[in-house]
Amino acid sequence: MLKRKFYDFLKSWKETKKNECLLVKGARQIGKTFIIDKFGKDNYDNYYYLNFFEHPEYKKIFDDDLTPETIYSNITLYIHDFKIEQGKTMIFLDEIQYCPKAR
Repeated sequence: MLKRKFYDFLKSWKETKKNECLLVKGARQIGKTFIIDKFGKDNYDNYYYLNFFEHPEYKKIFDDDLTPETIYSNITLYIHDFKIEQGKTMIFLDEIQYCPKAR
């Protein structure tokens, strides 16, 4: 039930907040990553999952200046088929507490 409510919230967010980021906070080990991952795979043509705990090297993406062009260029160093299409791309930055500059 709770997972379904959160999934429905994510769908509503996608439909109404076209260009806004979403920061999800909550207790550990309750299924946030699972449901966000499922939502990304179900609802976006281009879905990318970056986990800063499992892959600390991803922090380097945000080491340079934080312009969209630089971030895009740095992401392509790790994800070779990376592409952004408006309304069709989702990037999930998981365990973001390990990369404060990404916020």
